[in-house]
Amino acid sequence: MGNKEPYYCGNAAADQIGGSGWFVGQFVPSELGLRHQADVEVKWGMHRDGDKRSRPWANGNGTTIAVLIRGTLRVSLYAAHTPDTITLAREGDYIIYGPEVVHSWEAVGDTLVLSIRFPSVEVDRTREGVVAV
Repeated sequence: MGNKEPYYCGNAAADQIGGSGWFVGQFVPSELGLRHQADVEVKWGMHRDGDKRSRPWANGNGTTIAVLIRGTLRVSLYAAHTPDTITLAREGDYIIYGPEVVHSWEAVGDTLVLSIRFPSVEVDRTREGVVAV
């Protein structure tokens, strides 16, 4: 589908950009049409048991909502020296956090999470975030 189509139908896993899970946002080439958005990003996060973020970081630009579809996701939020850990364990459990919240996560069992971030602001993913102390 081109840039001028009024709708798009696809598959989140197949449409992800660069193996990231993100399939809607500013990083999607504009020639792919409606999936290119500056107001929102959407991710289909499929995580195997034990998968985890390599280091805590904060997006710095957008508010994030993560909704558990299946499995269990342990999210650590670093507001002080000791992280608060929230466990999303029941289908539909979710967490919302702002752009400056340093966080990490770990999948317990095979886990599927739908994440929405807004706005969609270009971030240098090789340098992004603040590592928690």
